[in-house]
Amino acid sequence: MSSSKPQVSGHMHLLGGALSGLAACVALQPLDLVKTRLQQETHTLRQSLASTAISTTTTAGRISLWSVASGVIAADGAKGLWRGTWPTILRNVPGSGLYFACLEQTRRALRSLSSSTTGSTALTPGTINLISGAGSRVTVGLMMMPITVIKVRYESNMYRYTSVAAATRAIVTEKGGGGVRGLFAGSGATVLRDAPHAGLYVFFYEHTKDILKRAFAPPPLRATPSASISSTPTTSPIIHTASACVSGIAATVITNPFDVLKTRMQLNPRDYPSMHRSAWRIITEENVKGLFAGMLPRLIRKTVSAAITWTIYEEIVRWAGGRAALAQSS
Repeated sequence: MSSSKPQVSGHMHLLGGALSGLAACVALQPLDLVKTRLQQETHTLRQSLASTAISTTTTAGRISLWSVASGVIAADGAKGLWRGTWPTILRNVPGSGLYFACLEQTRRALRSLSSSTTGSTALTPGTINLISGAGSRVTVGLMMMPITVIKVRYESNMYRYTSVAAATRAIVTEKGGGGVRGLFAGSGATVLRDAPHAGLYVFFYEHTKDILKRAFAPPPLRATPSASISSTPTTSPIIHTASACVSGIAATVITNPFDVLKTRMQLNPRDYPSMHRSAWRIITEENVKGLFAGMLPRLIRKTVSAAITWTIYEEIVRWAGGRAALAQSS
């Protein structure tokens, strides 16, 4: 019987990520749609709400998550909240699978590199998680950028595409920002959003997970910090969900301005052609608070999505690891 820890195959990381991504995107599409509409130009959103007889005046004197959701339901029924689900699935299922597979392979490579070095050149676990999370998310994000642009336009009420193919043709052929370049609108803002978000997320997630594992560990492990940290099948989902929520909140708040820039550049590349011009226009027309538009639904969606995604992914990998251990011992 081998004493080495069994390695879970890359296929299982890919499967775990894909299934977790599917569950999250279908369940949380309404929040993604509302977030996109809150981030689009305010005057366009006010016009659409006025046309559905939904008041845009709230006690806070501004458009809210609830008024936008009510406007969507008034115009298209409850099913309208799931508009854009198909392109979201096309992006999130392969994207999530590729992300988790890439994340695991990158972490393994960096751990191997770190173990071969000594002293100050060795990478700490936190640094490995930051680099792996950021690098994996940026790589996969750029690969999935065309379907991301289509997804954002589906969710906005500025376009009424009937199919993914029709949306692709419209973007490629439109004037002022069209062509293949149009399918990659907002790439720079996406990188500046995804790199810190994913890096900080994985860093906070693993750190929080270690803290909670120690808290849930039996007394002997609490008294022995150097002991191998483990969790039981009962506590694992709790630890993974709590860690994902804490990490999701921290990373989402920090990166929201770049998400707003990305959305504006993808919806209207003619008026928002670059990051610095987009940022300046938003700040001068809407003040700094414009860079935090849609943060509430994004915060809810990102946090809940992270909890669903990472819990399902971790449980699938844990199950695969258990099967691999049984096969190894037989």
